[in-house]
Amino acid sequence: MRILGLVLGICLLLSACGADSNQTNNPSNGAATADGSAAGNTSDGSAAGGNAPSSQTSDSNNATNNPDNPDNPDNPANQSVGEGANGTDKLANNASGETSGEITPLVLTPVASLADPMVLIARPNTGSAQGDLYVGTRQGQVWLLGADGNTQPELVLDISDLTETGCENGLLGMAFNSDGSLLYLHYTNLQQDNQIVEYPMSGQRAVREQARTVLSVSQPACNHNGGSIAFGPRDYLWVGIGDGGGRDDQFGHGQNLDSLLGTVLRIDPSGASGTGASGTDASGDAGYSIPADNPFSRGGGLPEIWAYGARNPWRFSFDTQSGDLWIGDVGQNNWEEVHVLAATDGWLPGINLGWPLFEGHERFSGTVTPQDLQFPAFVYSHDEGCSVTGGYVYRGSAISWLQGAYVFGDYCTSSLWGLRTDASGNSERFELGVGVPQVTLVSFGQDAAGELYVLSFDDTVYRLEPA
Repeated sequence: MRILGLVLGICLLLSACGADSNQTNNPSNGAATADGSAAGNTSDGSAAGGNAPSSQTSDSNNATNNPDNPDNPDNPANQSVGEGANGTDKLANNASGETSGEITPLVLTPVASLADPMVLIARPNTGSAQGDLYVGTRQGQVWLLGADGNTQPELVLDISDLTETGCENGLLGMAFNSDGSLLYLHYTNLQQDNQIVEYPMSGQRAVREQARTVLSVSQPACNHNGGSIAFGPRDYLWVGIGDGGGRDDQFGHGQNLDSLLGTVLRIDPSGASGTGASGTDASGDAGYSIPADNPFSRGGGLPEIWAYGARNPWRFSFDTQSGDLWIGDVGQNNWEEVHVLAATDGWLPGINLGWPLFEGHERFSGTVTPQDLQFPAFVYSHDEGCSVTGGYVYRGSAISWLQGAYVFGDYCTSSLWGLRTDASGNSERFELGVGVPQVTLVSFGQDAAGELYVLSFDDTVYRLEPA
């Protein structure tokens, strides 16, 4: 009952399922939205939020098309995974690329039990080889987690009174700056708007009383909030924000360079660099500055924007070895996308990810094909899942044969996949042979040693390791 009750709420955060109407989807009651689709399912057929709490459905209002319905023949749970649209699926023991060492079975080992774990990060310069691990829950709590699983999680910050978990709302992302002295949260406030807030650390705890709002972005609907934040090179903060919700980019943000919605942003929250400060905190002080080399720092679009044309960039991460940025962008009708912004290309400043002109490699709207368009490095169809859960390139030492593979999955099927891309751009996906209960795979995490964790809405944090 616990998992079933979470499905509607999770789908909403994910955005392949649903808050495409103007009504708020109530994950607790499954009430119908204004467009006739079940609450917790966006009418666009994407899981609400991209991979935030909620299940995902197709565009049909017919209950038999709900992927959460075990009687639905289109339920990904009732299908075998076939060939990806931009690559092939093979078993892990057929993986190629950087694979080294003997292919060994994997397991997911539970390391903590927390309600609705949403994000896991390591605090730099702390703890053991893994670093002190912090887990944020959808409800707005941050917990210090013993990496060995032998100690009980400790509550170190609680903002549950500042957010709520209806639709695709809640605490969505976390990041530490490079020295671990500041914690940043990305959450939706009670008005359902995106907030990036900075908290100084005192010992192992975050000081709520000294919170500083870095960035606030208004949302026209309750879904497609994005949620990922991460510090990249030069300690700049990268932020993923969805297109504003609804279906078909109905608010027109995807290709609008004068909107922060439907984008990946890059800002300097220290205010120490750039072309001048933007945004304000509660005291009226500058919330951040714009890096001088941002693609639109001198005009042509909002200076915070690094990439645009995203639908719902639910999870992104930097490869700790190559520096490449991997982005999982949740689709609507047919395709889920994985984009790669290569560090050797300067992370492709000003790149257009295509939405809503294209979904995957297919034309979705309009007739224009912009010169700055980048198609995804890998896509898979809604015959195979419903909402991509972006992950990490594996750089740990425990699983030698997985080195260099991008580990990700799908919220609905909740199986884990690896992806390798060769020098020619050809991608090959393979199964890792492990997964979590269906419609619960909400996020991945990485510790300081490069080992990976899986966060599931079965209220469990798992570590990926050899059997």
